[in-house]
Amino acid sequence: MNHTGTPHPEYPMSDAMVVEALGRNDYPTAIARLESLAAPGENALIDQFNLDLRIEAHRHMRWPELSGGWPAEVQQPPVPGRLADIPAAALDVETLRAGVLGSGGVIVRELLKPSQAEELRQGIDRVLAARHAVANGQADGADKTWYGRSRSVAGGPVQFGTLGANAPADSGSVWAVDSPVMALKLISLYRQLGLPALLHDYFGEDALLSVKKWVLRKVKPNPQQQAGWHQDGRFLGDGIRTVNMWIALSDCGGDAAAPGMDIIPASRRVIHETGTQGAAFDWTVGAGLVAEIEKTTPAENPRFRPGDALFFDEFNLHRTGFAPHHTAYRYAVESWFFAASRAPAKQQPVLF
Repeated sequence: MNHTGTPHPEYPMSDAMVVEALGRNDYPTAIARLESLAAPGENALIDQFNLDLRIEAHRHMRWPELSGGWPAEVQQPPVPGRLADIPAAALDVETLRAGVLGSGGVIVRELLKPSQAEELRQGIDRVLAARHAVANGQADGADKTWYGRSRSVAGGPVQFGTLGANAPADSGSVWAVDSPVMALKLISLYRQLGLPALLHDYFGEDALLSVKKWVLRKVKPNPQQQAGWHQDGRFLGDGIRTVNMWIALSDCGGDAAAPGMDIIPASRRVIHETGTQGAAFDWTVGAGLVAEIEKTTPAENPRFRPGDALFFDEFNLHRTGFAPHHTAYRYAVESWFFAASRAPAKQQPVLF
C-alpha cells in the first residue's frame, strides 16, 4: 500500500469505495468495505489486502494524546496471593482490572466454546503444515493462502518467520499475521467476544493488536526442558498500557498431559532484575531471585481446558511449565493488546 491510497499491483482491486476511503486515510471504512466483499478464506487477495491495511493503519490514523493517571488505582484481588479465577459470564472491566492489577492475572473459564477451540487447533496445524511446505518449495496454492508474509510487515524474518527447510511441521510458533486467513478469523472471533469494548473500557481508549506479539503456538512436550522465568515488560519498554490474552486450545497444565504455565500471582508492578542469580540468559529472572519471591507468593501451575483463557500484563512473571509426565502438545493463541496512544511502533500495531 502506498501513501496515496493506491493498492500494490498484486492486489487487482478497483473498488471505488475502497480507493476513495484510502484517499482520505479512512482505514476503518476501507477495511469494512473489504469485509463486505469476502469472508475470511473466500478470496486470498482480499484477505491479504485487508490484513495489510490493518497493519498500515496505525501510521496514518490519528490517535488520542498521551495521558497519565492510569491505572487510577490497583484493584483489590478476589483472593490475595492467588490468581483470580472466574467464569466467562463474569468477565467485565471490573473483574479484568481486579484480576490483572490486583493479582497479576485472571483465569477466565470457557471463554471459547469447545467447537471454537477445535477449529483454531485445526487452523494452527494447517498453518504449520503450510509453512513447512513453503520452506521446502513444495507449496501449492492452498498452502500459500494459509502461510505467507505480508509486504507490510517491517523487518526480515526472525523467530517466527520462515525457518527454512529444517523447520518442524508438527510444532512451533507463527505470527498470526503470517496467515491472513487465521488472523482475520481471530479478529472476527475477538469481536464476537466483545473484546474491543471491554479493552476500550480497560485502557480508557481503543486497543490494538501487534504483528510481533500475536502468536499461534503448538508447543511440543519436552519433559527434560526448563523454560526461563520472564516478564514481557523486559522487552516492551516503559510507559505502555497493555494486556495479554492467552487462550489454551488443549487440555494443559496441572496434571494434564500437555505443558501449561508456571505463574507467580503477584500484584507488585515492577520489572525484576534479569541475568543474575542463576539465570540462563540475560533476559530471564534467575532461580535464586524466583525462590526469594516465592517465599511470599508461591508459583501456580493452573489446569486449563480448551477454551479457557488467562489475561495478564507485562509485569506478570511466568514460564512454560514443563514436567516429567508431559506427553501431549499444547496449542494456544497469544494476543497482546496495546492502548492505541501507547502502542510501541517496533511491535507494529494492528487495527482490529
